[in-house]
Amino acid sequence: MVGWGLFFVRRKPLVGPIVFAILAFNAVGTAPIACAQEMRGVAVEGYITALRLPAGFDVNGARVALSPETTFGLEKDKTTRTDSPLRGAIAVGAYVWVLGPYNDHARTATARTVLFREDWNKKLNGLAVIDGVADGAPEPLFQADGYQIRITPGTQISFAGSLHSLRDVGTNNWLKYEGKRGKDGVLEASKVQFLPARKTKFAIVPGLEVNTVRLKPADATGNDQTARGAGTISSSADGAALTEDQKVKIGLFGNWKTIPADQDLQQRIHRIGMALVPKYQREMADGDPAKIHFRFYAVDDAKTRSEICLLDGAVLIPRQVFARLKNDDQLAAVLADGVAYNLQRQAARTIAEMRKEIGIQIAGDIAIATFPPMFFIAIAENSESGSTVLTAMEEQRGRVALALLKDAGYDPWQAPEAWRLVTPKHLPKDLNSLKYPSLGGYQLGILNLQYKKDDAGALAGQGIAAEQ
Repeated sequence: MVGWGLFFVRRKPLVGPIVFAILAFNAVGTAPIACAQEMRGVAVEGYITALRLPAGFDVNGARVALSPETTFGLEKDKTTRTDSPLRGAIAVGAYVWVLGPYNDHARTATARTVLFREDWNKKLNGLAVIDGVADGAPEPLFQADGYQIRITPGTQISFAGSLHSLRDVGTNNWLKYEGKRGKDGVLEASKVQFLPARKTKFAIVPGLEVNTVRLKPADATGNDQTARGAGTISSSADGAALTEDQKVKIGLFGNWKTIPADQDLQQRIHRIGMALVPKYQREMADGDPAKIHFRFYAVDDAKTRSEICLLDGAVLIPRQVFARLKNDDQLAAVLADGVAYNLQRQAARTIAEMRKEIGIQIAGDIAIATFPPMFFIAIAENSESGSTVLTAMEEQRGRVALALLKDAGYDPWQAPEAWRLVTPKHLPKDLNSLKYPSLGGYQLGILNLQYKKDDAGALAGQGIAAEQ
């Protein structure tokens, strides 16, 4: 069940008017191409999840057998070739359609043809806050929206407000971009506009963005402590010095969840979570309206399969989810999704306030805000456009989370593995049989394009050094 405006559970995020606004803009040209319905004889479709070269590869658990007679091409190619250079494009994260017979018993497709989706050649555009700037790069290089964005001599550049040149641009400014990825995975901008940060105190819509949070000691009976927002779930400045178990109830219809006084666990989650918060956010003054006051806690919640995000920067991870994760990199991947969610919401609110400067018309945003939050969820789940928005929201968080992991020194390739482990209700005995959920598959595709590994396993390509 989704709380009204206070937190989201994966697959059912809250969709309000400002979120529709940002995604209506940022989703253009970025959503993955749908299944090629006109193809016939498709045995397997999806992201390559494991390599078994030269014999073949896996697509989410199904094996694909290659032969010298297998032909290769692009999705829209009418002719394919055995000697196509695309044979060398086989990599984890590449999206393919495999044409040929399929053996259900052996779960193996014998590939007559392998077709690739041209993810590397897609036009990309969007609007996002700049969270990283490369020092000493041959050409200006910015990190925003989960992309590294390069400014080339051919880029059309414009500035707004107090920004007049690239020397004026830094983190927490905004970047409106169009372009395509280069061979190194960096987005080469054809057109950009830089906008200054706008410090605006947002109007809070009661019942939509703020709900009650109740607290009490785990063994307490009787009255609860009640507060607006979620700030009072913190019992210390570092979120890691609980002296007793606390119970928290989120919203009117939530259940009581225990925040365990496990010092080692809480300190580990706090340390990893804070490392993922972008430097520009950590350095903002506490009174800055754009600052998000991040806190990270473990809670007991056996039913939730992901992190829980309160809309004021608190990120809760169920201890049961934590128990499935194999290392700090995977724990960081789940927490990074929570950080990305709060950044996404903050960005949506800011874009709503900047609509005059950037020319985005948000029709009826004030009127729509008066509807119950579940109205937006119903729209998203029961319409094609709503489904597209929810997918775009999840994918944007997935991209940003990978960038946060890289900047904090964690392995972004562990993110799809984390979601593969935490998503199922029950884990099978053979963990290798687990399939990647939609977010994990999408992140595999981004990793293949932007975070390629060299022979030694290190990240390849020109990167933006983490600002820690």
